[in-house]
Amino acid sequence: MIGERLRQARLGAGLSMDALVAKMDHFLTKQAISKYETGKSIPSSEVLIRLADVLSVKTSYFMQESKVSVEFIAYRKHSRMPKVEANRLQVRITDHLENYCWLTGLFTPLKKPGRQTAMGMIKLRQAKSVEDAEGIAKELREAWNIGMDPIENMVETLEDHATAVLTLDADARFDGVSAWATVIGDDKQKVPVLVTNATIPGDRQRFNLAHELGHLTIKQNQTKEDEDIAHRFAAAFLVPDEAAYKELGRSRNRIEFDELLLLKHKYGLSMQAWLRRAKDLGIISPSWYKNTIVIFRKRRWHKHEPGAQVAPEQPLRYRQLVLRAMAEGIISRERAEELNPGVVSLNGKEHEMAKARKIAALSLDARYKLLEAAAERAAHEYETNKELTVFTELDGEVND
Repeated sequence: MIGERLRQARLGAGLSMDALVAKMDHFLTKQAISKYETGKSIPSSEVLIRLADVLSVKTSYFMQESKVSVEFIAYRKHSRMPKVEANRLQVRITDHLENYCWLTGLFTPLKKPGRQTAMGMIKLRQAKSVEDAEGIAKELREAWNIGMDPIENMVETLEDHATAVLTLDADARFDGVSAWATVIGDDKQKVPVLVTNATIPGDRQRFNLAHELGHLTIKQNQTKEDEDIAHRFAAAFLVPDEAAYKELGRSRNRIEFDELLLLKHKYGLSMQAWLRRAKDLGIISPSWYKNTIVIFRKRRWHKHEPGAQVAPEQPLRYRQLVLRAMAEGIISRERAEELNPGVVSLNGKEHEMAKARKIAALSLDARYKLLEAAAERAAHEYETNKELTVFTELDGEVND
């Protein structure tokens, strides 16, 4: 347990064993760290405290058993992305999913997949061609009752179908990743996971999420064709062929840039992706598509498209779960901030004033007894809880 947690914390900090040794001013050797991580040796309390300080985690982190195992289905990244950064992202995702699954389990049991998966997806399908991907995308839209209209909010749609969506401030070379999170102890409790980069424009973010959704929906063959099929699935999921024909017609000699910009904002799909969609459906010729893409590159629109950008979308489900757990007294305000920094945006002064008024309404003798009882509990908590950061015993007395 300690060894795996130590390794996870080290990778999450983006450190190799040698880098950790250097950061600890050689207080430990590489061999000692290796023994700790493989379980051949157990670090002392002094060593754990030092490791926790260097790795920016609490010592209790090393004592917590892993609650979730994560199977990364597809990891989209440019080849230049350092392995250390990829490892760091995977640890961040895994830590987030442990909290997500715990919070979800508090209020609604995680669904057990049957013919349809936990997210309401059709059973994992084999796609032998990009045309098959078109059909699977249409089938999923039908299963989710989306129809052929534009998807107003991609993240919200995914979260409404029990998907854990995570946006990370990550290296610009990171696009996205898809995974299944399994609750340890019950391999039937699975959560579909989609992750994308929080620093990119909304249209690219939406496409990345749809692409990763394709990886979860379509059986992977571990070949280059997997990416081509996922791309086609993403385009078809965001803009079904009927919608594309309705907007553009069956055949066009050219498409104006301003027309592409309008469609970009209507469907949340980039101008370049619209061009590719039109080519794939035979609406425009391959030669006109190629020439237009050259213009995009000359004007550097392939990096930053003209006009107003599509706003990025933010997941809300995790934040909502944290706030609900806090409201129901399962976690403290401080713990809520640990789980989701900045989650409490309102200062709650009205609530504090209400408690103060209740105390003021008590008789003087009742107030003395209340404070004496709270002081005794505070002393006990201080002596027994070495990680005490806040004391809120008065809350329960006043609210009773």
